[in-house]
Amino acid sequence: MTATGVLGAGVSGIDKAKPTIPVRPSFIAAFTLAQIGAYVSFMPLLQVLLPLKAEAIASGDKAVLLSQVAILGSLTASLANLLAGAISDRTTSRFGRRRPWMVVGALGTTASYFVIMAAHGAAQLVAGLVCFQLAFNLMFSAMLAVLPDRVPDAQKGRVAAFLSLGHPIGAMAGAILVGGLLVSEASRYLAIGVVLLVAVAPFALGLKDTPLPPGERPPLDWRSFLAGFWIDPRAHPDFALAWASRFMVLVAITLTQCYMLFYLQDALHYSVLFPGRHAEQGMALLTTVYTAANVACGMLGGMLSDRLKRRKLFASGAAMVLAMAMIVFSLVPGWPVVVAGFVIFGCAVGCYYAVDIALVSQVLPSQKDAGKDLGVINLANTLPQAMAPVLAMWVLGPAHVNYHALYLVAAGLAMAGGLTILPIRGVR
Repeated sequence: MTATGVLGAGVSGIDKAKPTIPVRPSFIAAFTLAQIGAYVSFMPLLQVLLPLKAEAIASGDKAVLLSQVAILGSLTASLANLLAGAISDRTTSRFGRRRPWMVVGALGTTASYFVIMAAHGAAQLVAGLVCFQLAFNLMFSAMLAVLPDRVPDAQKGRVAAFLSLGHPIGAMAGAILVGGLLVSEASRYLAIGVVLLVAVAPFALGLKDTPLPPGERPPLDWRSFLAGFWIDPRAHPDFALAWASRFMVLVAITLTQCYMLFYLQDALHYSVLFPGRHAEQGMALLTTVYTAANVACGMLGGMLSDRLKRRKLFASGAAMVLAMAMIVFSLVPGWPVVVAGFVIFGCAVGCYYAVDIALVSQVLPSQKDAGKDLGVINLANTLPQAMAPVLAMWVLGPAHVNYHALYLVAAGLAMAGGLTILPIRGVR
């Protein structure tokens, strides 16, 4: 039996074809708010709170500990994301297929913050991050599957443009909360947990999530179930190219973002440049300018790609601009140039995220297995979180401070990812 047949057999009554009914502005608004809440829940955690916790536990080996924790967490995320999408495809709850996992995942994510906050050693920190990744990806995979479930192709660029606001606004809100407004550790974790629950609740509770009739769920055959996650790149070359492109670009973005706080501390010596100020405050400022650029270019890129019906041009071009920004960072210039580089970085990330998710949703092998297929494509989001720390430990060198080499490697990956988009044939 084919990979599609294993998980999709008998589901034709609920999800036979791509959606054609346009979604309303209220749906887009609720979806966007939920996406913003999701990013608030993890961007400040990965960019600020986790590095600070690693520094508190092992100040001399903070980069190594952060890399080790990130690797284990990302491997957990990869497995959780992969399985969660397929499970939500098969869920027969009367509350729908996606909604139950969004609710359970959001509650579990909030609980995991307190496990991380209470960590006093490396093993405890790993346990907390594993709990976080399990819960978050359970929620996020179900949430993302709503895009192919409900949004027609003609609106995908527009909706993806609004969803792309989640990354910059979530990052900015999180950076302001944890880098500026809130100073105690407990208040920081509590704040991002409350924001997540408040943001996700309207979308999850108001979603028209059609239940899957129990009789249409195929019998569970674990061998076939697991085999269903293999999608033959020869049969689906566009999907394979989209996956490879996203993987390389996301490794580059992850390298840039996850080590930027340490870059400010150890390469730019932010506290020396600005006596009395901390690198977290510099990170908050960079995130703010990044957000403004990201929002503007994300909205523009997504909507233009709908209007012109051209996805590849925007996604590939954005990846090339990303590479340029990373080359700027590799030169370790003065603070004003770094700020300018972050503006360029924000523009490119915004356009890439907005257009790439629309492109990916159009090359899924099966509409009825959208959750499972998005779980596979989302490995290109989660595996970079494992690959980036491995690269970083090697590239940064014995002293863990060779940021010139780190950002040159990131630039090369972004450029390769942009070029990989061009051979895709099913999308212009």
